[in-house]
Parts: sequence; C-alpha cells; structure tokens
Amino acid sequence: MLGLSEDTLKRISQILKYPEHFFYFDDQIYGPGISGLGIFFHRKRQSVSNKTLDEIHAQINVRAIHLRRLLKSIRLKNNLFRFYDLEDFKDKPEDVAKAIRHQWGLPRGPVANLTKSIENAGGIVIEFDFGTRAIDAISQWMPDLPPLFFVNKSSPGDRLRFSLAHELLHVLCHNHKTYDPTKEDEADKFAAEFLMPKAEISSSLYALNLAKLAALKENWKTAMAAILHRATDLEKIKKSYAQYLWMQMGKSGYRLHEPIEIPREEPSLLSRIIETYCKNYNYSIEELSNLLGLFEQETKDLYFPQKNRPAYLSVVK
Repeated sequence: MLGLSEDTLKRISQILKYPEHFFYFDDQIYGPGISGLGIFFHRKRQSVSNKTLDEIHAQINVRAIHLRRLLKSIRLKNNLFRFYDLEDFKDKPEDVAKAIRHQWGLPRGPVANLTKSIENAGGIVIEFDFGTRAIDAISQWMPDLPPLFFVNKSSPGDRLRFSLAHELLHVLCHNHKTYDPTKEDEADKFAAEFLMPKAEISSSLYALNLAKLAALKENWKTAMAAILHRATDLEKIKKSYAQYLWMQMGKSGYRLHEPIEIPREEPSLLSRIIETYCKNYNYSIEELSNLLGLFEQETKDLYFPQKNRPAYLSVVK
C-alpha cells in the first residue's frame, strides 16, 4: 500500500495524469547509478542535462511496465539475444559484430533493415519522443523483459541505423557491467563493423569525394560522415585528405544536412503485440488502458498514433 490518503492520491493522479490504480503497480524501477542488469545506455550529446535524462528514464520505466504486462499473455517467437564477454573476443568489438552477423544469418553487404533484424532476434524497438534531438537512442535489458531499444522518432534514417547498431553492442556486451565512457568507443567500433564490414566496404573506399561518399551512403545506408570516419579508421585515405573532405562537407552544409535521405526503418513488433490484444483478445481501448495503467487518450496517443491507426480498431476515433 502507498500509505497515502484518498485525497492525496487523487491529487497526484490529476497532476501526473495517471489513473489512481497505476500507483499501486509494484514493478522494479531502473535508472542511472543502478549497476548490473537493467542499466541504461545512451547515444547522446554532452549537452543533455541530468534533469532531462531523469524525466526520460521515468517515461521509459513506464513503457517497461506496459511491456511487462503485455508480455504476460504473449510469447515472442525468437530469443537470439545473450550476453557476450568482450574478453572472449580479445576486447575487439569488431569481432563481436562479425559473430552476430553470422549468428543472425545476415547476408554479406549492407544490412537491409536493422530494425527488422533486431526484432526478428527478439528485441523490441520503440519510437520515442525524447523531446530533444540531443539523444539518439537509449537501450535497456531488464531481467524480465526482452532487450528494449528506444529510438528518437525525429532522427534521420541513417543516424537511426547507426544509433541502433551502437546500442546493440551495449545490450550484448555491457548490460552486466558498470558504465564508463570507454564503452561508447567500443559501441561505435561495433556499429561501424556491423553496418560497414571491413572485408566488404574496403574496396570501395578509394578516390573518395563528396559525390562518391553520397553514392556509398545510398548503398550502405549510413551517413557520409560515418563512411568518411570508416575510411579514416581503416587507413584507406590519409588523414590530411580526410580533413580536406571534412572541410568540403562543411562548406557544402553537409555537416548539418547531408544529401540523399535514407528512409526511416519502422518498428513493427510492439504494434503487433498491441494488435494481438485488440484483434485476437478483443480488448477495447478501455480494457487496454486499464491493463496499462493509463487514461484512454494517452493509450491512443502512445499506441495508436494518428498516422497509422489500424482499421480494425473501430473504437479509436
């Protein structure tokens, strides 16, 4: 029990805009400073304040509560995720990337749809409004849930893919360990190899100019900047020439807005879970809202966005 008076609970419910029974949920809460399973990992800029992160972590904990309830009656088909110790790979995240591509049965060349690959492996990708462009993605793997990948709904397609790959290494290798900044470099190295394997992209990293970087972007579905970093890291171009290309990108405005838009990958697993409740289990919006501890309007806003509200759910207006 909360130990609150009815009037106090009612006021809290009104202020926070959650039904009163939500505050009786007893789920484990995760957040910064908690070591072991469930630690948050972020791909973000340094400018993000702790207050902003605290608010986002609270929202993510709420979404985790929802998934915990939804998955009580649904069994996901695949579970290919497990923890990998980087020491077994001689602390080379690139070798982890090679191993995962092989284990997930990904063909040579560009990853066709990284979001789909993660969901096919048993992870859940969730589009999320962080309220800022300074956070690209947050991942979390709690003991009683599949790996969760929250991606910024405003990120361009190429950045979204790199952010997902970055977070994938966190989930696979870092989730059991205390956070430290060196893990971000490991995650970037993993993402570069996972999306742009050295053995397959190296032969294309010659005679680079802005036009060729744009063409490579279209093929590999990664940013021109990521490809230029890759060419530099693999020592396929001299650092002095890389600096020249960075200057050219700056003059062309490409450091802020690159040419060629890579379509955003759309997650589908969470939508299918919701669909199972509404279409197969015949849940109404009222019943679904009661299960999740939400008012009906927020259930609609979170799980039935106007742009793709399903025809089968006639109750949604």
